[in-house]
Amino acid sequence: MNLNQFTTCDIILFDSLQKGIHFHTHSSTFGRQPLLQVKISAASNPAAATMMKSLGASAILLAATTSSCNAFLSTTTTKRPSSSSLAATPILGPINEDIFSTTPPLRIEGNSLKTWSGFQSDRVQVSIKSMGRPVEASVELWQTPSYIPTKFTVECEDGSENIVHSLIELPPGYPVTIAVYNTEGQEFPMEVSVSDSNSGSALDSFAGWTPILVQGDGTVKAFNLADDVEHVEILLTTQTRNMKAYIEILKGPNDDNEIIEVDTDNAYLHPFYTVIQAAEGCNTLRIKNENSVEFPFEAYVRPCEGVVEEERQQFNYGGPYF
Repeated sequence: MNLNQFTTCDIILFDSLQKGIHFHTHSSTFGRQPLLQVKISAASNPAAATMMKSLGASAILLAATTSSCNAFLSTTTTKRPSSSSLAATPILGPINEDIFSTTPPLRIEGNSLKTWSGFQSDRVQVSIKSMGRPVEASVELWQTPSYIPTKFTVECEDGSENIVHSLIELPPGYPVTIAVYNTEGQEFPMEVSVSDSNSGSALDSFAGWTPILVQGDGTVKAFNLADDVEHVEILLTTQTRNMKAYIEILKGPNDDNEIIEVDTDNAYLHPFYTVIQAAEGCNTLRIKNENSVEFPFEAYVRPCEGVVEEERQQFNYGGPYF
């Protein structure tokens, strides 16, 4: 509520005969000049009419007080996360959830690196999982030995429950390499599948959807997910600007089931698309713009139901391992 909003309140007074007199007040402000309108309705009897006249000043004073209180409310934009509630829809994006069957995964030990190259398509799918252990990985797109146009890091509690599916757009006409680091310790290996994606772009799958603008300087957008949501599709893009984003899905306070940090120099050429699996029950998705205020980005969020690769296991509702 600010100086350009309206305030409406209802005041009900009772006489000795318990006959209600209803005062409907409506106040607004234009600039710094408050305007006040009072609509009074009463029972059609002399006693109520007399009481209405005698108490009208008090009603107007109360309404004016309500209106004047708005002047003390700040009109500056706070960084409280804006939230909305989302229900599940079928998966519509280009992610292949059967990638571990069609492209056998490679095992990457802790503190190790593996690379993939020789792609024949415009985009590549990267999927990461583990056998119930925590996952902490860094995925980079190498265009030249010294140029990394896009990269992201992911942390999750349980790699069998929070399987990572992401799509990386490749620059046309350039040889590239996908590098995947396992930044966890040696006791936490993970399995990774990387393959060409012959599906359409993620942006095409969101045709008809209205994106949410996430301003810079730490702005946060929050989404409450219904309990029937199994996956969440997320697409982050800009108008040729660079992007630094922070994505997390929470089961409860300070319980980050999965965290993804994205850094790309041009989110128009390299938009970030991922599918995050949600734990059973209600979850909250938070998207934060970690760039400066000059670099907003657009976020597409679509909760969905999908086929889980393995039978859903009991989720660990404790705190994060990392």
